[in-house]
Amino acid sequence: MLDSIRRQMRRLRGGTSGNATLLFALGLPAMIGGSGLAVDTAQWYMWKRELQFAVDQAALAGAWARTQTASKDLYAARARQEFTSNLSATKDHVSTPEVSLANYSGGSGNSVTVSAEVTRTLPFSSFMTGRSVTVGAYAQAAYSEGASFTSCLVAVDEDDDGAITVSGTSVLTAGCGMAALSTSDQAIIINGNPEINAGWVLSRGGIDDWFDNNTDDEVHEYLEGLQDPFKTLTAPNPVESRTARTYNCVKGSKTTRANVAKDNSTTYTYWKGADYETATQTNYNKQKNPSTSSTSQTYTIVSNETVEGIVVTTTVVWTAVNGSSSNTTWEKATTVTTTNYTNVTSTTTPDLATTVPGTYSGGIKVDCTTIFAPGVYVIDGGGLEISGQYEVTGAGVMFVLKNGAHLKINGGSKVSLTAIQASDLIARGIAEAEANKLAGMLVFEDRNSSGTNQNRLNGNAETVLNGTIYLSKSGIDFSGTASVTSQCLMIAAATITITGTANMTTFCPAGMTEDSVVANEISKVKLVV
Repeated sequence: MLDSIRRQMRRLRGGTSGNATLLFALGLPAMIGGSGLAVDTAQWYMWKRELQFAVDQAALAGAWARTQTASKDLYAARARQEFTSNLSATKDHVSTPEVSLANYSGGSGNSVTVSAEVTRTLPFSSFMTGRSVTVGAYAQAAYSEGASFTSCLVAVDEDDDGAITVSGTSVLTAGCGMAALSTSDQAIIINGNPEINAGWVLSRGGIDDWFDNNTDDEVHEYLEGLQDPFKTLTAPNPVESRTARTYNCVKGSKTTRANVAKDNSTTYTYWKGADYETATQTNYNKQKNPSTSSTSQTYTIVSNETVEGIVVTTTVVWTAVNGSSSNTTWEKATTVTTTNYTNVTSTTTPDLATTVPGTYSGGIKVDCTTIFAPGVYVIDGGGLEISGQYEVTGAGVMFVLKNGAHLKINGGSKVSLTAIQASDLIARGIAEAEANKLAGMLVFEDRNSSGTNQNRLNGNAETVLNGTIYLSKSGIDFSGTASVTSQCLMIAAATITITGTANMTTFCPAGMTEDSVVANEISKVKLVV
């Protein structure tokens, strides 16, 4: 019996038919728990991904809002709006996002932060922990606001080295900015030892390190957004400017005036003979007595050689009064005139050219005192050249340079030119919108012109230029002085060279600024957390 039991136990011990069921029963709770945990974990991951994307987009939206003046104070609302629009599975369970400004990388309030949470009860995790699960997300977006810049000096060539070159002992302390559109690594070059206080220096390309070491100017190199502020403009051509004209100087004159006092004294003697040349003096019973007269008045004297003092002149008149042949009696009237000139003054009218709008083929070379009447002057070839000691004035004028025409103003001239205004252009048939854009333009190079390297501005203390000089195809050399009285002076040219002892101290009258925008710096936003 005992042996039989032992054999049966050995048989049961070696049997394996029930192990799988036993092991399955023992492992079933772990398998169910793992599956529940996997389902809940997938939910948590999905919540986190959606929530993180929503706060990221919200932070970016808030940061962009901060870069715009109109939406600057609405950044939180913009962020929450963007946050909500990016929710799907979690929209019914998410908290209201917290939006605020934060400091970033040494800045002050230059980033937007957004944080939010999703809280929800899930079957398995709540069974195991007895509470709901919370998933949170946080994002931070930094921003830099775009800025607008104006400038008094703009080089519009897009690739030249030294598009703006300053050399010698030039003085540029206008404080109204310089800008170069050239992408060259040497777009703005400094040579020599100039004195510069430009305020700000802008370039699509590189800027000489000289500015960093010698000025406090705000330097922006490799700047995106630089533009030619006059690129869309075309040269005006009103009807009056299409008439062919020539430049002529009218010869001046000199007029002398004086206070003149005259005394005339006449004496009479008598002579007898066949003619007065051979006659001999005789007595005549009808002899006239001496006579005198005086006059005094202001005369205009034709002779330009009249000077103060007394001038005595004598005139003699012979008259036959009686007889004939050798018995002819002759009367000799001798008049002595004493003229006293006092307060002698002379007025000189210089050579003068009074010029009117039109087309001047071959240009205008100023040869005398010149007055430009208001209007648009087309310089077709040649150039507008002002030199010598001549006085040149013009108010409400614009010079359009065509077919390679150039501008040349040399020292010694007394020049006062003020640019045309919108009302003047409208009155000449230019559309109001275009007239407003062209207002203040003093010199405009036609875009179809071939360009030239002859533009020179070498003014002096009496050179007054009010307005904009725009040379889209040509460079200009500035080596003198220019001042303003009523408008800012802006020079925009393909290239600008400032040399020698040029002095560009004042570009705008007190209280005025140049308002032509040359750069709109692009706003930048990036996620940093």
